[in-house]
Amino acid sequence: MRVVIVGGGIAAYAAMLGARREGAEVTVIARAPGATALYAGGMELLDDLDSVLRSQPNHPFTRLGLDAVRLASELDVAIPALLLALERDGLKYEGGWKARGLYADIHGVARPANVVPATVAPGELRGLAGRRVAVIGIREVGDYDAASTAQALKELHNVEAIAEEVSMPELPPSASLTDLYGRRAPEAKTHAAFTAYPPGFTNLPNGGFELLASPPSPHGWRLQQAIALGMVRSEVTKLDASGDRIVAAQTRDKPYRADAFVLASGQHIGGGLVKEHVTREPLLGLGVFYEGRPARTEGTRLQHLEYLDPASEFRAGLRTDQRLHPLHEDGSLPYRNLYAAGAVLGGYDYAGPFGFGVPILTGWLAGRWAAREA
Repeated sequence: MRVVIVGGGIAAYAAMLGARREGAEVTVIARAPGATALYAGGMELLDDLDSVLRSQPNHPFTRLGLDAVRLASELDVAIPALLLALERDGLKYEGGWKARGLYADIHGVARPANVVPATVAPGELRGLAGRRVAVIGIREVGDYDAASTAQALKELHNVEAIAEEVSMPELPPSASLTDLYGRRAPEAKTHAAFTAYPPGFTNLPNGGFELLASPPSPHGWRLQQAIALGMVRSEVTKLDASGDRIVAAQTRDKPYRADAFVLASGQHIGGGLVKEHVTREPLLGLGVFYEGRPARTEGTRLQHLEYLDPASEFRAGLRTDQRLHPLHEDGSLPYRNLYAAGAVLGGYDYAGPFGFGVPILTGWLAGRWAAREA
């Protein structure tokens, strides 16, 4: 069986893992990196699952029609599989979906996350409370102030933080944090249990950890590099159909034929949805919904909502049945071998507590179901 996945982010990667688990031959076609490349270092998977299932009928998890126990069992398989695959691709992560930690960013502000890079994990703030931490600053870098970060750690999180500035004369004039990427971490002279570094360094010493960063960040670059291994770099221009089945994904170079297809093309950044007068799905003209209703019919109301809260636009997306088949506006099922996963589904805030949980789990399930039903 053959499965083609359209997308370049974490949902496409999870779908690839799910389809391969079922024994499928998988091709992932990515136009460009998606929103995954912009993440700041901490993956939020989910928060209160029971509350979402009770009160958010348009959330992608609710639309699966699975109870909390079944969803939990799927997460118990999907998340370890993802972390193992990322480690094999050169990027080690720690954590799981059942617990959330707090990790400081480069400003000393706490950010919640379920899963973080192994280079970030030692910096969990509750574990640092009352501990002595050296916060490394680089004299040549102008867009990072280690002293203010140390002060924030001390005042906000009860961490005994001390700033230490070191010099790296090999850096270019007027260097920024991006210039640290891939360089060996300097040793701290301050005697401390832990050492906090701005992100990007390699070869951290024992007790050293990276702070989170504002996107785009080295954490996002590393993740995108890992998940992009083995992807075909091309743009899908259309999906060819025969009756109620998709038969090929057309690129400018060649068609890719398969038994089943997964749309993990993201939202506006990835190109899965296009905002013109109304938001539309560009490959097949699938129905785009907002709060369970066709976005096309919302008209002025949706425009006013977007004016008051621009983030509301990102809750628009495809509507799917309980097997992640995307639907037309009238609720009919146009293609029996087409699946959708990730941000293209809409119905949730992908900058919030389910930001990585939705693409990972829906990608994993879409890939497995596509391979089984191909």
